Amino acid sequence: MKQELSNTALSNIISDILIHYKIEHICICPGSRNTPLTLSFTKNKKFKCTSYIDERSAGFFILGIAKSLNQPSVVLTTSGTSVANLLPSIIEADLSRTPMIAITADRPKSLLNTGENQTIKQNNIFKNFIRDSIHIDLSDNNSIENIYAQLDSAINKSIGTIGKNSPGPVHINISFDEPLIDKNTSYEIDINLSKKSKYYNNFMLPKCNYPIIICGQLNTDSQSDMIISLSEKLNCPIFADPLSQLRFDKKHPHIFSYYDYYIENLSIKPDYIIRFGSKPVSKKLNKFLNSYKNTQIILLSEYARYNDDSYVITVKDINGIETLNQHNKNLLNHITDLEHKSRKILEKYCTNEYFFEGNILYQLLNQFKNHDNLFIGNSLPVRTLEKFCPNLDKKIMVYSNRGASGIDGLIATAIGTAYSHTSKTTLILGDISFFYDSSSLLIANKYKIDINIIVINNKGGQIFSKLPYAKNNIKDFEEFWTTPVDLSIEKISQLYKANYTVLNSIEKINKGLKTALRKSGINIIEILCDFNKTLEIEQKIEKEF
Repeated sequence: MKQELSNTALSNIISDILIHYKIEHICICPGSRNTPLTLSFTKNKKFKCTSYIDERSAGFFILGIAKSLNQPSVVLTTSGTSVANLLPSIIEADLSRTPMIAITADRPKSLLNTGENQTIKQNNIFKNFIRDSIHIDLSDNNSIENIYAQLDSAINKSIGTIGKNSPGPVHINISFDEPLIDKNTSYEIDINLSKKSKYYNNFMLPKCNYPIIICGQLNTDSQSDMIISLSEKLNCPIFADPLSQLRFDKKHPHIFSYYDYYIENLSIKPDYIIRFGSKPVSKKLNKFLNSYKNTQIILLSEYARYNDDSYVITVKDINGIETLNQHNKNLLNHITDLEHKSRKILEKYCTNEYFFEGNILYQLLNQFKNHDNLFIGNSLPVRTLEKFCPNLDKKIMVYSNRGASGIDGLIATAIGTAYSHTSKTTLILGDISFFYDSSSLLIANKYKIDINIIVINNKGGQIFSKLPYAKNNIKDFEEFWTTPVDLSIEKISQLYKANYTVLNSIEKINKGLKTALRKSGINIIEILCDFNKTLEIEQKIEKEF
């Protein structure tokens, strides 16, 4: 006999299945329609519930938690436009392959197209950016077994399956009719939820003389040892993107960082490319990749291909990779020589004498301790990190929102990362990114989250000044492209009760930053720099290559 469910019972079923999957973190946005779920979540001591007033920031906050834990976390909203505000974080979760669960409360389908207040078409609203979308309406008389099966399937799709589909966001939309708080109809069911299966292939590396490994963004460091072991086995170099979890992990003679300066001038060219992770940050390196045919590139991944044009194969470990021949060290030696020459040039400019953005990030990273976390902003900061910060013998986890590479939500995502970490998290971003998402500082203030926020203030979105069309003397270029904001970062810091420090030289960074970074609470460090000076020094460096 089919059991009738109440709003409360359905909410408790959802709580049960989240607990089964050990999903703890739930950010709840205020509203009325989501009351049954809010009550169920907040009453259960197994959940770590937070609350935030802005759904856009809440989505990015929970995204940051999911990134740091590599497991699904939940954002809950009420109905209407609050749902639509989750779209930016869901897009980022999709393209960065981050497990995330968006649960949205809806009004009964009988109210659609009736002019009823706060009623929109929510079902499948994120259809282009999610792994799964389910809609539950108690008026459909779904069985408890069917509801469990739908929820189980959706959560598994968010987690991903090794060898098959990658992790990502899912959307659970639930219609609640009034009265919202109703009788808790009891329900009985044996939970028989699916188990993830692992699937691996062996891989035969084709005959080649000069293989090379190129590592883009990796969400964890779980493959780092395998990648290094493979490079040793093949006598081949590793081009390690700053987001690869390899560059700032440990020093190794096969890890190279300055490829941007010599990739276009290799006298010995690789004849086979082994990729790990997403496409790299470097435009030059991506152009280099595009010059190779698909038959000369393989992407080794835990998951099937997603948002990538390379052939993908999954391997469990280095023992799953077989080779046909012994690879010589000519390419490795050639790149080692080029790397040393590049380092020699760049290190001349990484002294107290040169105050420009490349040296600023170089010096900042030297202040990090082992097991600190870095969240790097988009536009210029991540590109500067890529070009000027070499392989370090430190264990630094690097996070970013490079899925869609937006500047929206960087502070909220970094705060989410800091919230779920015991070690210190430092966000480095530009001034426009800071102003865009500064309201998210309220989350860190409310929950007393320790986080460092370093703002490279170069007066606007100066990445546009580096693009070819910037030289065309476009009228009103500053107003419509670089868009400097005339607001005080110091006063914003005061508003959110943050510690504020301003630095304007390399000497001051090296003397004052260490103390500023180790204070508790929100630490905002503004670094004032002249972008024209940065361009001048970067052009001087380029001439030496």
